[in-house]
Amino acid sequence: MWAESPRYARLHQIDPLILKRSFIKLTAKFSKRLTSLLISLRTRHVPLNLHLHRLGKSDTSRCPHCPMTDESVHYFLFDCPHYQRERHITVCALGRLATSLPHLLAEAEATSHLTRYVNATRRLKTTLGEILMPVLEPD
Repeated sequence: MWAESPRYARLHQIDPLILKRSFIKLTAKFSKRLTSLLISLRTRHVPLNLHLHRLGKSDTSRCPHCPMTDESVHYFLFDCPHYQRERHITVCALGRLATSLPHLLAEAEATSHLTRYVNATRRLKTTLGEILMPVLEPD
């Protein structure tokens, strides 16, 4: 049943090993806030205007910096010109992989860069607070 769900299809695109406990292994040593951020971004239930508007908690679905564009997870992470500087730092660190949502949300080496990006934008600070950088142990 789960494999037939549209949510499964969306999450499977991000992490094909979702049912093999890869997410649990990835987040085992992460803070609750960081784990919450990753789950929110994966499910698109993140406090950005597109989702908040759908819930009736925001008057608009538009980006607060770009009034002609919906503020989706993809737009926040990859397209909003207001966060170009923060995004550039992530691209310098991860290269082309910085433009891959599956990589950002499922790979351990990308998590610290994603965390730094989210903290630097300050966009989710009122809801999630400051997210602590993950401590990754070498394999």
